[in-house]
Amino acid sequence: MVQPDDASRPDLWRKAFAQDAFTDHVHARDKLKRALLDMEERANQLATEIARDLPEFTQHDSSHTYALWEIANHIAGPDLLLNPAEAFVLGGAILVHDLAMSRAAHQISGKNLRDRREWPDALAGEIRKKYGRSPHPMELASPSEPLASEADKYLLRTLHAEVAEQLPAKSWVAQDKSTTYLINDPDVRQAYGRIIGKVAASHHWNSDEVTKGLSSPVGAPAFAPIDWRVDTLVIACLLRTADAAHLDATRAPDLLAAVRTLPSLSQDHWLFQTRIQRPYLTNGRLVFTAPDGFAADEIKAWWLAYETLSAVDEELRNTDSVLADNGRPTFSARGVANVESPKAFSIVAPCREWEPVQAQIKVGDVAGLVSRLGGNELYGKSWVVALREITTNACDAVKAREALSSYRGGRPFAGRVSLWLEVQENRSWLCCSDNGIGMTPGILGGKLLDFGTTSWLSADVVRENPGLLASKFEPSGRFGIGFFSVFMMGSRVQVVSRSVSGGPADTWVLEFSNGVEHRPILRKATHAEQLDEPGTTIKVQLGEELDDGISTQNGDSFLLRLIVARMSWRMVEDVTLTSLMRYLMPAAEVDIWTSDLVGGGDSKCAVTTQEWLHMDGVKLMRRLLALPDDGFDVDDFFGIDGDDPWDGKSEAENIARRVGNRLVIVHDEEGKPAGRIAMLDAEILEEDFTYPTASVVTAGPARTNAALTNVSGILLGRPHGAAREFAFPLVSYASMGDWVSSQMRELAILAEGSDRAGWSTVVAEMAWRLDKDAGHLHCWRTQDGWLDYPGLVQWISKRSSFVVSDHYSFRVDIGSEMFSADIDGDVLVFDASSNIRLAGNSDTDWPRNAGHGSRSAFRFMFCLAVKEAWGMDVAAVEKFFRRSKTEWVEAGNFQGRPLTVAVQPFVRE
Repeated sequence: MVQPDDASRPDLWRKAFAQDAFTDHVHARDKLKRALLDMEERANQLATEIARDLPEFTQHDSSHTYALWEIANHIAGPDLLLNPAEAFVLGGAILVHDLAMSRAAHQISGKNLRDRREWPDALAGEIRKKYGRSPHPMELASPSEPLASEADKYLLRTLHAEVAEQLPAKSWVAQDKSTTYLINDPDVRQAYGRIIGKVAASHHWNSDEVTKGLSSPVGAPAFAPIDWRVDTLVIACLLRTADAAHLDATRAPDLLAAVRTLPSLSQDHWLFQTRIQRPYLTNGRLVFTAPDGFAADEIKAWWLAYETLSAVDEELRNTDSVLADNGRPTFSARGVANVESPKAFSIVAPCREWEPVQAQIKVGDVAGLVSRLGGNELYGKSWVVALREITTNACDAVKAREALSSYRGGRPFAGRVSLWLEVQENRSWLCCSDNGIGMTPGILGGKLLDFGTTSWLSADVVRENPGLLASKFEPSGRFGIGFFSVFMMGSRVQVVSRSVSGGPADTWVLEFSNGVEHRPILRKATHAEQLDEPGTTIKVQLGEELDDGISTQNGDSFLLRLIVARMSWRMVEDVTLTSLMRYLMPAAEVDIWTSDLVGGGDSKCAVTTQEWLHMDGVKLMRRLLALPDDGFDVDDFFGIDGDDPWDGKSEAENIARRVGNRLVIVHDEEGKPAGRIAMLDAEILEEDFTYPTASVVTAGPARTNAALTNVSGILLGRPHGAAREFAFPLVSYASMGDWVSSQMRELAILAEGSDRAGWSTVVAEMAWRLDKDAGHLHCWRTQDGWLDYPGLVQWISKRSSFVVSDHYSFRVDIGSEMFSADIDGDVLVFDASSNIRLAGNSDTDWPRNAGHGSRSAFRFMFCLAVKEAWGMDVAAVEKFFRRSKTEWVEAGNFQGRPLTVAVQPFVRE
C-alpha cells in the first residue's frame, strides 16, 4: 500500500509534524518524521505475514494502522495537540502493537515461536481439548501438525502484546548482510524504542496496569527541545481506545472473507464488521451505524456487534475516568451511543424481521447462589463432604507441584497434606494444609473465587506456572465449586497461601468473616503467618452445631461425630480424624497426615500415596467398610447382644476377612491400576443372590456414594455431576473381562461343597456383559434343580410350552429366615432384570454390553436358548417379553401348600 502524503493524514498527525519552530526544532521534528515513515515501510512489510498465520482474523495490515490514526483523531478531538515526539511514539506503537501476531515477528524478537517456554503448554492445551487427557511426552516431542498449528495460533494471539514490547529494539540481518531495525535511526531508537514497545504492549493491560506503568511522562532526548516530553498515559489511552473502536468494513473486506476459510465465530466477526460503518462523533459519543441491518439468520453477528460495541463504550468510559483521575485533559469521545439496550442498538443496526430480546441468564443474588450450590443444596447436609472437598483440593495442589517438578526435571519433593484441630477463644478450628503449588494474590482473589469455574488449568494458573498444562497433572476437582463447600463447616474461613514461585514474604491471606455474604479481605501475611515453604493452609471456625459434636478424651484427644455408610447401613459414630480420612480418602495419591490431638501434636501418616494398591487386602476392606484397620472382637467392641445375629458391623467384618485376600487389581485403557476388586462368594451371597454392596467407586482420591453391587473392593472413577457424589469407573472393558474370567474359576473352587446353589448367577451375568463365556454356570432353576446353558437349551427343546417367573416369587420369608419354595414341572425361574448395577445417586447398568439388546444378560441368553431349541428368532422372543401379559397361576408349593405367582407363558408356534 502506498503511504499517504501529509495532506491526507488525519489532523492529529499533520498538526504534530507541521508545528512551526526554531531551526533546531525543525531538524528534530523532521528526524522523527523520517524515522516514523521509515518504520512504517518496514512494519507494513511485516504486517502482511499476519494474514498468512492467522487468516481467520480481521485485517491487521497497513490499512489497519492508517485507520487507527483516523479513529484516534476522532476520539481525541480537536483540542488535543501532540508534539512530534508524542506523535512518533503513538505512530510507532500503532505500527507494532499487533505485529507479533506472526511467526516472522517472533523470529525477529529473537526466539522461534515453538522455542518459547509457553509453547509446550499451548500444545498440551490443544491435546487436552481434543482428547480430554494429559499429553504423552511423545505427543509433545513429535506433535501432529494440525494440533501444533492450533497451538501456534493460540500463542500468536496471547503473546502478541508481550512480544510487541521487544520489537522496536530488535534487529535482523538483511540480504546484504547489514543489520536492520524497525527504527533504523540509532538516536531515535535509543530514545523511544523501549517506550514505544511498552505503550504497544499496554493495549492488552488492564486500566490499573496502564496507570501504574505509564503515568509518568518521559522527558526529551538530547536532539529534541526540552518541552517535547511524551505523556505516555495519554498516548497509551489513545492507542487502546482507537484499537477497540476500529470495527468498520475496512477491517473485514468482503472479498477476503469470501476467499478465506473462516471458522463460525470468525465468520460472525467478519460479518458484523462488514456491516458496521465508520463512526462519527456526536455529543461526546461515537455513533456506529449499520443501515443494511441484520437478517434473522445473522442474529449471532448482530449480538456480537452489540456486545463488542458495549465493550468499546466501557473502554471509553474507563479511559475518561483514568485521564480525569490523573489530571489529564479528557478525550472528546467518552462513550458509544445507542448501546444502553439492545432495543436502542436496533435503531442504528436494524433487525430485519426479528426483534432483539435480551433474555440472557442473570444471577441477582450471587452470594445466595454460592451459599446454596456450594453447600447443603448441592452436597446435602453432611459437613464431611466439605472436608472431603478441601482435602481433595489440597491433594490436587500437591499433585500439581509434583507434576511440575517432574516435567521440569527437578528433584522430587515430599508432598503431603496435613489436617488437625485447633482451639482459639474456646472455638474449634479445623485446619487443612498442603505443601503444593500455592497461589499468587491474583489467583487467591480471582480464580479461586470464580464460582463454577475450575482454576487448576486456567490460563491464569498456567501463566504463573509454565509447564503445568504440558505435565501429566490431572486434577480431581473439575467444577470450580468444591472450595465453597468449606462454608458448610463454618462461616469464618482463612486461606493462607504462598506460590511455588515466591518466598516467605510472598505469603498472602484471604479472610472471610461471615461466609460469602460479606466481601473477603485479601492482605499480605504478617511475619508470624508467613509460610516457610510453598503451599496453602485453609482454616475454618466450626459452626456451633458441629463444634458441639466434638468430644474430647484424655484431655487433648478428640473425636468427631458423623454419619458413616457401611454397605446399605448408615449409622452415627464418634471417630478419630485419622479414621475419618482413611474412610473418606481411600485412593489418595498424596500422603495425608493427621493429628488426633487438639493443637496438631503427634501427627501421623493416616493414608500413604497409592496405599490401596499394595496394602493388606483385609485391612483395605476394613477401611472401605468403615471398620478399624486392625482386627477386633466385634461383639466385645460394639457390645452386640448375643441374641442379635447381625447388625451390619459383624457382617462387614466377615466380608472383609473372606474377601480381602481375593482382591484383584484391574486396569484402565492405558494399563494403569484402576481398581482392586473381588466378587462376593457363595458363602456371603444370600439365596436371593443380591447383597448390599461392599465396594466403593471414588472420584479421584475420595469416596462417593457410587458402588458396584455384588462386588467388593475399590474402583477409581471419574466424577459425574458437580456434587461428585456419583462416579463412573475408569477400569477398561478388557480388564474387567479378564477379571471376571478369573473370578469364575476362583469362585467355582470356593463353591465346591457349598449348599448355596445358584450363587453363580451374579458372576455369570457380569461375564456375559463382558462377552465372556459363562455357559457352564448354573443360572436357571427348574423342578429338577439348577441348569447351565446347554441344560437350558435341552430343557426347552423337550417342551412345547412352559412359563417363566423370577426367583423372588419363590422366596418365602418367615421371621428373619428365608426359604425357597418348590417349583412345578414346566416352570423356569431366572432373573429377567439386572442384578449387577452401579448404585449410588442413580442406578445404572455398568458395564453394559449393547449387543444384548436388553437390560438383562440372562434374558438375552434365554432368548438365544429359545432360538437354539425352537428355532424362534431372538427379536421375536424379546418382543414377546415386552408385550406379553403377566398371568397369576399356581406354579409351585411350600410345605405342601400351593404357591400362586406371576408368570409369563411361552408357547411354541
